Amino acid sequence: MRNSLAEERGWLIPVAVLASIELAIWLAGWSAGAVPLPMTTTYIAVAAAALAIALGLRPLWRHGEPRATWPVMILGIVLVGLSASLFMALKFAIPSLVPFWLDAPLAAGEAGLFGTDPYQLLNTVFGRVTLVVDRAYAFWLPVQLVVLFSVLSASPSQAKSRALTAYAAAWLLIGIVTAALMSSAGPIFFDREFGVARFAPLHQMLGSHGASMVLSTSDAMWSAYTSGQYRLVAGISAAPSMHVAISMWIFLIARQLAPRAVPLAAAYLAFIWIASVQLGWHYVTDGLVGIAGMMAVWWLTGRTVSRLHPHSRPGSAPAP
Repeated sequence: MRNSLAEERGWLIPVAVLASIELAIWLAGWSAGAVPLPMTTTYIAVAAAALAIALGLRPLWRHGEPRATWPVMILGIVLVGLSASLFMALKFAIPSLVPFWLDAPLAAGEAGLFGTDPYQLLNTVFGRVTLVVDRAYAFWLPVQLVVLFSVLSASPSQAKSRALTAYAAAWLLIGIVTAALMSSAGPIFFDREFGVARFAPLHQMLGSHGASMVLSTSDAMWSAYTSGQYRLVAGISAAPSMHVAISMWIFLIARQLAPRAVPLAAAYLAFIWIASVQLGWHYVTDGLVGIAGMMAVWWLTGRTVSRLHPHSRPGSAPAP
């Protein structure tokens, strides 16, 4: 066990450090009464389920190849579950600490740039498949979790360490720090937040196409936001888009380790970005900042991890 943990130090050390930073930020917020208690047990259970699914699918593409040891994977479950629960608690607190200020300039700026609200243009092209887009977009969470735990279950390598470190760093640096600086609600919440009918056609469009997932989920998030009661479905923060940022992370993994999967990963990235705008979750800018942020994190973690893997090649393990 000692040797296996030592071999995985390239990601265990930075991910543990990032989790500790999140914990320190949460403790400061919680002691001030601004941040709710995290649902750590729930998120660890979700992480365990995702690992089980990833291991079940593993023979489809990694038959006979070595994998991480059970102690490493269990420790990974705990770190992922802890970090995810802290992230959600901190995200829930953002609007109360930094009121939404970016929506008005983003909405006006993009409408001026595109000649109308971008979701209107996308509805013209993809309106007939809005129902499919709504359902497919909802699968982003299981998709990214299966990719994450497929990487985590792989044998030690510099590529694995970089991927896992970048994933953890993105949630803190993009999902918390940048999201607080760019505090915004997104088009789906614009009217309710500011008491106007600016995006009334968006809601009408989603309702007419039966996009029940985005409508029901946004209603649940709004209820948690207005009541101040932290729930499993809660936390409003549009910019930057973590959906797009993590989809970019999947693309970067494919580009480094699985060239044959690059077209699929690129198509998925494009779909998530387009769907996030069409469904009203995000402005176009949210996805752009998410991609730029993920590229910056990927570069930064590459330099950091290489110091913990001084004798290994960047792509020394096959991709999940």
